[in-house]
Amino acid sequence: MTFIIIGLLAQAAHLNPLDGAPCEIVPLNRAERSCITHKTQDRAHALVFDTHAHMDTRPYEDFELMGVAGVTDVLTLAHDPMRMSTADVLLDHFHKLAHGEVRRGAENGISVHVGLGVHPRSINAQVDETLRALPEYLSHPDVVAVGEIGLERCTDVEERVFRAQLEIDYYPKVIHTPRRGKRDALERIVAIVDDVGAKDVVIDHIDLSTIDIALEAGTYVGITVQPGKASVQDAVELIREYPEAKFVVNSDMSAQRSDCLSVARVFHALSLEGYADRGQKACVQNGLDLFLR
Repeated sequence: MTFIIIGLLAQAAHLNPLDGAPCEIVPLNRAERSCITHKTQDRAHALVFDTHAHMDTRPYEDFELMGVAGVTDVLTLAHDPMRMSTADVLLDHFHKLAHGEVRRGAENGISVHVGLGVHPRSINAQVDETLRALPEYLSHPDVVAVGEIGLERCTDVEERVFRAQLEIDYYPKVIHTPRRGKRDALERIVAIVDDVGAKDVVIDHIDLSTIDIALEAGTYVGITVQPGKASVQDAVELIREYPEAKFVVNSDMSAQRSDCLSVARVFHALSLEGYADRGQKACVQNGLDLFLR
């Protein structure tokens, strides 16, 4: 086992997009990934897991607040923090997530895990170049998911890029649903997920108006607690009403109005109402099972 781990660390050290040395990288398979040490963190120490955030848009003080409030794990995802006009801009974004945000979290006792992918609002004329490079970036040891991916306007190019990322092996997928035309987009997303046969996916930004479609899909269901999406009480109501659903609660923190403590607030509210066990699943355990298995 020692020799396997040493070999994997040597392979990780040659990631050319992240370390600057030109070389060919073959993404690790499932058996090899299980040996990587970043996933061997003692899961019993996880208290709150925010499974969808964009920490590159948040100040250092948010990490401090989250640490004080008991948030121990965060999944920070690729998105569209600026006009993603070229492949180089998007790949630099991947680099920042895998390096800067992991470091800022560690300085506050928070394990920052990373998801990388092409958000539908990040698609540009060089998207095929980005998709070709993506498997190399996914080999970084702190990357645990493909995301944030999905549909925004349901165009042909969005669907092609979405399918291509769903077909990437091993990694769980975090799927974006838009604010506008959400039900129609969600139905199309579910159809594509079924057609590809993608497993281990979370369909995110689900609310009271779309929960029926998400439950029928049988995937993990992401509840985003953020102004304009779901409130703390909405999340409590959904988790209380559908005990068999595989919920994961998140903040979707970004440059927009958002609350870095929203997942902790949901867990606290559920505990006060006598549903601490469901809070532990939705705010901690389901995220661990999906992303840190």
